[in-house]
Amino acid sequence: MASTMRLFERVKIGNVTIPNRIGLAPMGGRVGTDGSFIARNAESFARIAQGGTGLIFTGGTLATTEFEPRSNSTMENYQQISGLAHCADRVHQEGGKFFAQISPGLGRVGHKDPTNPPHAPSDVEAKFFPGVKCIPFTIEEIQRVINAVAQACAWAKTAGCDGVALHAYGGYLTDQFLTRAWNKRTDKYGGDLKGRMTFLFEMMDAVRAKCGPDFPIILKITIDHCYPENPEYRTLEEGLEMCRLLKEHGGFDALHLDRGCYEKYWFQIPTTYEEKGINLDAYKQVKAIMGDIPILGHGKLNDPAVAEKAIEDGCLDIVLLGKQLLADCDWANKVKAGKWRDINYCLGCNECLNTGFVGKHRTCAINPMSTHEVDYPLVKTADPKNILIVGGGPGGMKAALMANWMGHRATLWEKRPYLGGDLRAAGMPNFKRDMYVSMENMIHRLDEAQNVDVILNKTATAQEIIDGNWDAVILATGADTVKPHIPGLDNPIVKDAVELLREDVKLKGRVCIIGGGLVGCETALYYEHEGCQVSLVESMDDVLLTATHLFNCDQSLRHMLAESHININLATKVVSVDGGGVTCEKGGKTFRIDCDHVVVAVGFRSDHTLEDQLWGSVKCLKVIGNAVKPRKVWDAENEGFHAVRTLR
Repeated sequence: MASTMRLFERVKIGNVTIPNRIGLAPMGGRVGTDGSFIARNAESFARIAQGGTGLIFTGGTLATTEFEPRSNSTMENYQQISGLAHCADRVHQEGGKFFAQISPGLGRVGHKDPTNPPHAPSDVEAKFFPGVKCIPFTIEEIQRVINAVAQACAWAKTAGCDGVALHAYGGYLTDQFLTRAWNKRTDKYGGDLKGRMTFLFEMMDAVRAKCGPDFPIILKITIDHCYPENPEYRTLEEGLEMCRLLKEHGGFDALHLDRGCYEKYWFQIPTTYEEKGINLDAYKQVKAIMGDIPILGHGKLNDPAVAEKAIEDGCLDIVLLGKQLLADCDWANKVKAGKWRDINYCLGCNECLNTGFVGKHRTCAINPMSTHEVDYPLVKTADPKNILIVGGGPGGMKAALMANWMGHRATLWEKRPYLGGDLRAAGMPNFKRDMYVSMENMIHRLDEAQNVDVILNKTATAQEIIDGNWDAVILATGADTVKPHIPGLDNPIVKDAVELLREDVKLKGRVCIIGGGLVGCETALYYEHEGCQVSLVESMDDVLLTATHLFNCDQSLRHMLAESHININLATKVVSVDGGGVTCEKGGKTFRIDCDHVVVAVGFRSDHTLEDQLWGSVKCLKVIGNAVKPRKVWDAENEGFHAVRTLR
């Protein structure tokens, strides 16, 4: 039966009919060594279209490398048409529509080097090289960039793309022309807002002239940099005026909206800490201006109810998902079928970005197949094995689900009365419920798994495992929290942060957190949200110095801390604990923090005892996740996946 949700209505962009109101947001990624799209990219796009997503965008594709090296894909010569054409063909075969996002460049945020400054609208400071001034474009060079963009769009049309999206957002080159902070020009490309929009107007007009009146053009712009600390950055008021001027100028078929900047990166690419539909209120104001012109937008819209409401409330015409479609390519089909609990919800961890930044093809923390469809072709096993998995955290659960899919028989032992492990603790704070929902859905899928036996309250011993004669044993036992050597930690008022979160223990009154790493900061915020008076003690000069999360996650968490009333004590050592609080030392002076509860959050340590006892005594032993060493959900789930996939 057809879905009655508006998400599954058809919608037009220009003369192109999109099969539903769901799209893959533009995301850059690794391509061929010459900047061309390759088979890996085509299969990733096709897989998302196969999952029911109606509109597929490429990431920002550079039109010319004359002024900067490529960062991802390029479309600057005729030879590069073939790779893009293959992507378009594969998406079309799966029933989707395919748009190439074409970029004039990165400008001041380009990754060149201090001896080779980037080109930009003005001689402002390069983003990543303090003190280095950018080289202003000449008018002749501006025209070369505009012509290159128009030619790249024409090649995209030749490749069979259904349309193009012009990259004009996020503090990159076009947005630099649009913004007072970076555009200090006094010629026709500078001055007031309309003058600063000249570059964009001319680029749109050149593309239209080159590609014809019927080829759809989408503009992606930033309507609000969300950075009131600098009055030269765009406010929403200016962004709305920019939309009015764009509508007056015409020449485009749809508008893709974005918010944020590098200084407030969590608006552009939301993290686990942001609320659902973070940008919708602003988008609705734009929609009121643009009328019948379709509006596309993103920003934590992966909850089907939130996505549907964004359409119903007139905020958006097309909902774009980015990281969510890496986490679950079948999101659209599952929503349409009403199988919401089967969705592999994005954690908001942004590890997909991190893998891209370190030179890898994008990999999702909870979907190792993402962008790796050609690397890991999955087939049912012809040799079913009897597998024991010890530990029911994210790695163990992923291994069990993978075993079930491949046709192995898996038994999972968990020493606690519930599954989830540290993912349960991580998702307990109200500002991290994405992780909790993801865990619940994994447990739901395990409940439905035909070939998995889950045994709770089961503590594993080496001898019992050896006597079981398993074909393979996977240790996903996690890591234990570290207990520092502080006098008085055996006092009844002392608790372990992870255990508190895992068990959802509510505290009242005054709470002192020992440790300002990721767990300590999140625990402090959690209990403040619960109404506690919270102090935090960190021995180093700053909080989060041991955290390895991506910088937008770091920005967002630090912003939350700055907005809180937590009493943060840096470069401070806890000397002792007693029944009424903690004694601290800083700079040679001691002071006391009176409290009702002391919560310890100083790190983790792996216990290899069981591994050592089993080594050489079982047929096949694999150790994954924090059982190897304390790391991230990404490591646990990816290693759980591969531990089963590679069984022979």
